[in-house]
Amino acid sequence: MSDETKERVRYGRAQKFQLSPRGSEAVAAYELMLAEARSGSGRAQFDAARASWGAPRGLASEDGLFLVEFGAGDRTIAEAMSNLEDCGTTAKELKAAVDRLLSCGMLQPVAAPPPPPAPAPRRYW
Repeated sequence: MSDETKERVRYGRAQKFQLSPRGSEAVAAYELMLAEARSGSGRAQFDAARASWGAPRGLASEDGLFLVEFGAGDRTIAEAMSNLEDCGTTAKELKAAVDRLLSCGMLQPVAAPPPPPAPAPRRYW
């Protein structure tokens, strides 16, 4: 099935996302890679380390940033966007990353809480 014929799932504004177990493992590996890259020298080594982190997982090198953001807690896309504004991330990039991370099983939607129980009927007598 090609990407053009695949139906895209749409989520509401209040939909929150969280890491899946695979996503948690990827975040742990990303944080380890960051710690090792700090001891290196220069941006080129950092970019190479990010690429080597993402390649075996089928992720883009910038996906680590998005995974770490959703790993901090359940977030909506708007909440994640407000936290990532200073990084120069656009809403379009974030939405594309969320779609990519959902399709590869790194993120999962949070189930909506059950609705509150209906109030007891009023009796007038």
